[in-house]
Amino acid sequence: MPYFSIQTNKPLDNTAVAELTKKASAFAANLLGKPESYVMTALKPATAMTFAGSQAPTAFIEVRSIGLPEEDCSAYADRISAFIHAETGIQPDRVFIDFTDLPRTRFAWNGRTFA
Repeated sequence: MPYFSIQTNKPLDNTAVAELTKKASAFAANLLGKPESYVMTALKPATAMTFAGSQAPTAFIEVRSIGLPEEDCSAYADRISAFIHAETGIQPDRVFIDFTDLPRTRFAWNGRTFA
């Protein structure tokens, strides 16, 4: 059940939003080795954001998943930053990524937890 969320100050039109959320879904499934049928993506463009006191294009990414291996997060960060740069033009040094390993007892789908 990965959740992959992109928040950015970069404005995107409706077509770009639809395309990026679809690409992000396939990307997250591949990155984490999970079925895409369990992946949820979210995209919040044109959010009022600054990074380092600048309003230059920036992004905040959330990656949440059950069984997210801590030892892989650095490699994931590199791949996520490259994906965001390729899709939006946002430089990797303008991207923060928050990784969260979700306990099975604290996350639910379809009316019950994954425990």
